[in-house]
This record gives sequence, structure tokens and C-alpha cells, in this order.
Amino acid sequence: MKKISLLVMMTIGISSAYAQISSAESVQADGFYHADQNGIEQSDHDALARYYENIAKAMQEKLLEEKKLLQKYDNHSYYYGRKGQELQFHTVANIRHYEKSIKENLKEAAIHQKMAKDAMERHDADVDGQFAVHK
Repeated sequence: MKKISLLVMMTIGISSAYAQISSAESVQADGFYHADQNGIEQSDHDALARYYENIAKAMQEKLLEEKKLLQKYDNHSYYYGRKGQELQFHTVANIRHYEKSIKENLKEAAIHQKMAKDAMERHDADVDGQFAVHK
């Protein structure tokens, strides 16, 4: 009887863990959705550039909050006791993560801005070429 109940509990635990993982896959670690899930076409480079810039701005705001929090921990470490050092380390790790993510998102935005500019130039060249042929 104990073996059966243990087996049932393990099955339920594994099933619930899998359900949590699959639902979490649609959201990045920061809680931001991927561009393709926001209905942005991969060929719309202007929209993608704006999307990545907006993500970077949101992360910049979170970065400032984390820096204020770190300053608070540094100034009043005696409030937090032993847990204070853990909070400081965690906050520093968050700051590094946001700084890295901001750079990556701005880099993506720059890539898509360049691709949008190139696409516009190709479009303009095609339009000019059409009119030149028909003259």
C-alpha cells in the first residue's frame, strides 16, 4: 500500500513539475515575452527594433530599482542581519543580469534597424528600377 501511494505521489509531482516548466517556457526569465509571441512579423524590422528598444528601457528601469536596493542594503546592512549579505549578492547578480540583457537587446535593436534600413534601400532601388524600365 505504501509503495502504491508513493508511486502515485511521485507521478503527480512529476506531472505538475512538467506543467510548470512548459508554461514557463513561453516567458523569458525576466517576465518579458518573445517578439514572435507578441504578434510581430519577423520581416517587420522596424517593429522588432522598437520592441527590443522597449524591452531595454523596461530593463533599464528595473536596473535602476536594483541599484537603489543595493544602495539601501549597503547603507543599512545592520537592518538585515545575516541575510543582508545574501541579499546584496543576489542584488549584484541581478544588476549584472540586467546590464547584460540591456546590451543584448540594444544590439538586437541595432541589427533590426540596419536590416530595416537595408530593406528600405532595396525597396527604393527596386521602385527606381521599375520606373527606369518603363520610361
